[in-house]
Amino acid sequence: MRQSLTALHRWAALTTGIVLLCTALSGASLVFEGAIDRGLNPGLWTASPGGTPLPIDTLVARVHATYPSSSVGSVGLSDVPDRAWTFAAGALTIFVNPHTGGINGARTPQQSQATLARRLHVFHVELFAGRVGRTVVGAATAVALFLLLTGIVLWWPDKLMRIHTGASWKRINFDLHHALGIVAALFLVIITASGLVIHYQALANAVKSLDRSTVAPLPKQSPEPADAPPLSFDAAAVAARAALPGAVITAISLGGPTNPATVAMRFSEDRTPGGRSRVYVDHYTGRVLAAVSTRDAHLGTRLDNLKRSLHTGDVLGRPTEAVWFVAALILAEQIISGVLMWWNGRRGRRRA
Repeated sequence: MRQSLTALHRWAALTTGIVLLCTALSGASLVFEGAIDRGLNPGLWTASPGGTPLPIDTLVARVHATYPSSSVGSVGLSDVPDRAWTFAAGALTIFVNPHTGGINGARTPQQSQATLARRLHVFHVELFAGRVGRTVVGAATAVALFLLLTGIVLWWPDKLMRIHTGASWKRINFDLHHALGIVAALFLVIITASGLVIHYQALANAVKSLDRSTVAPLPKQSPEPADAPPLSFDAAAVAARAALPGAVITAISLGGPTNPATVAMRFSEDRTPGGRSRVYVDHYTGRVLAAVSTRDAHLGTRLDNLKRSLHTGDVLGRPTEAVWFVAALILAEQIISGVLMWWNGRRGRRRA
């Protein structure tokens, strides 16, 4: 039984090794996805802090003055004092200093897709191969979870943890594979399992089915009243803060004639960058149509909300980001050391 499991573990790893190595290394980089883009493009993202940010509608007016042919449909806010806010105006993403109203610059969709951070993300998810690449990555992630679980089973009888530093490089490689693999196993199981839930909608639906009741459908926008002015960004923000006090606004989308305004919000315990709480505001009257709070969510929705932060390491902030980064590098090391173990053992297997 153990011999068969070892062979299955070995050949599953060799079959998917290249894909797992690519996803592990790109995943380690993506722990710092936002920081990479901000570090490479400080002119766009940096905003000199200067007290309370200007009203959102004032900033929107500045954007319209600079780009008169583009209408602002949504705004991305940040609670970091020295970070620019983003304004989606037509096809452009415009970076604005919220304290001064100064325009840092703009990106076209092509420029956004060409950034290093975005290209790393696409490579990690689909290997630049579209739907086929996405399928391959999903299957390889499932194999990775299998390798982790079988690796724990194979490690358990001998419980090898010591690294013989004075031995041959082959023995050191063997020891590193076992010791580092078991040290990172729990974290890598979390990373791969959450990645599968993100990748396969059926798994996400199964998680959500743990809720005690079904999720209410999204509210619909009421018909346009006669001579009703459209909702302003500041009015939507005021309504959202009143509906979910204590939550920070991360983005506002004004919707349109048939869709209510959507305000994305984040409570302090919610580590996802965009937040999982939502407030839906009537596009004309400013009345709150619905408020969805992560603090009121049932078990299935809470677990589903955690999948991204568990996968990326955001779950507890900087400490878990550091641990996830090291764990992803260890996964890459496991692939390399495993291939070396297979290569070094060829002669012995032929004799056997």
